[in-house]
Parts: sequence; structure tokens; C-alpha cells
Amino acid sequence: MMERYILFLLLSWFLVQVVKSECTAGEETICKNNDYIFQCTGNRVIEIQSMFYGRESNTICGNSPIPAGGCSAPSALGIISSKCNGKKFCYINTIPHTLYGDPCVGMDKYIQVSWKCVEGGTDTVCEHSDRGSLDITCTGNKVIKIHSSFYGRESSIKCGDHNVPEGGCSSASALSTVVSRCGGERSCHVPANNYIFGDPCIGVRKYMTVSWTCEQQRVTHKQLVCERVTAQLSCSEGMNVRVTKATYGRSDPKNVSETIFHCISPDQSIVYAFGFMWNE
Repeated sequence: MMERYILFLLLSWFLVQVVKSECTAGEETICKNNDYIFQCTGNRVIEIQSMFYGRESNTICGNSPIPAGGCSAPSALGIISSKCNGKKFCYINTIPHTLYGDPCVGMDKYIQVSWKCVEGGTDTVCEHSDRGSLDITCTGNKVIKIHSSFYGRESSIKCGDHNVPEGGCSSASALSTVVSRCGGERSCHVPANNYIFGDPCIGVRKYMTVSWTCEQQRVTHKQLVCERVTAQLSCSEGMNVRVTKATYGRSDPKNVSETIFHCISPDQSIVYAFGFMWNE
């Protein structure tokens, strides 16, 4: 009876954590020996905005001394971004120092993380399957941002029951290959085969797993305009001009003025950036 009650409490806690983190955006502080679960629904996936692991306050997560200047793991953001970005579900905790490193040995540390759910996905395609390839498409003015890409075999059950080479196998060029095909594009097509990625383990059936998000397009343009000539700053329909820098004078023998402005969408994401320079 006691075992059932304990199991009930554990399941209740788990469900509360999932519901709590199943938002479009949020911030969370995670104390020592605790964990947290992020989850996005529909066609949305996780994108980590900020991540701190260490101690900068003596009141957060208990009354604990602070080392001079505080302490933090500089690699924490990159590690969690690599682990969670582009996925619908992600679990993090404060227990393993081996994951983040230990920025202040012997002191209780905590995590402060912020995230949001964005358009994107994670998908796996099997080699020699009927599907055979991955097609990614972003909506509106958004373009593809690749977070991770894998081609090889590390699992014995994905894409059929197969033996895994000792230590697994993976294509070293998987990420750069997918980024070159998809990064900054509105749509792309990536076949899962050795011709694209090379063959990291001959005779073994492989699979491709890609994680991506869709972000506002950013394009930079520059145009030279002579003095006493009027330049018109315009954006496409539905976008607004935002001037971020304007100078008039002379900074070198050729350029006498410079104006830089952005075309912004209603959510304030930068979509285009233009630069104009006036010359004598």
C-alpha cells in the first residue's frame, strides 16, 4: 500500500512539472539536486534563450555564501542549447558537475534558464527506407536554422533491429552538410544516404536525425548614394522602417555619410537590414 502511495506522489509530481513547463515561454530557477522538464506541443519546439549555472545570490536556493565575484559555468548555455534546441521534450538537472563543470567547488549551485516554444522540429529518416529523405519548410518570412544533425548509427532499435558498431558511428560532416543545404533557406530537401554524408560504417544501415527551428529572416543590403541625391528607404508590404544609425560628415576620403535601417515585422524581429552611404 505504501509503495502505491509513493508511486502516486511521484507520478503527480511528474505531471505537475510537465504541465508547468508546457508553455509558449518561461523562466525557471532549479535548485541543487532538482530537475526540470520542458515540453512544447503542436509544431513548436524548444529554443533556449538564456542559461546560468553557478551562484551569484546568497538567497536563491537557500542561504549560501557567494564566492568573490560569483561563479558560473561559461559552457552551460551551449551545452543546454545543444541538448534541448529543436526538440519537443527536454530534461535538465543540477546534479552532474560533469555536464556543466563545477565553477565553485563545495558550494551549492543553481540553474536559471529561460526558453520559448518556436516553430521547428526534430525528425529521423532511415537509410534505404521508402521515405528516404527529409523535407523542411518554414512559414511566412521565416528561414531554417539547423541546431543538430546526425548520420550514422548509435541505437540498435532505430530503423530496425541492427548491431551497433563499437562506440557507434557517425558522419563528421553531418552538421555542416545539412547547414549548407538548409541554413537560411525557407525550405530544403535532405536525402539520408551515403552519397550525401559519406559512409561512416560500411555494411551497417544508418539513419539521419535533424533538429531545427524557424526564425525571422535577416538579410543585409548596402547601396552607395551620391551627395545631393535623395535616397528612399522602403520596406516590403507589412514591414516598417526602423533607423538604427545615421551619421553625416566624413570618416574617410570617400564616405561622407551613412544611414542604416531595419525592416521589422510586427513582432519586432529584424527581417531586413539596409545600409546607405553618400559619397562626394
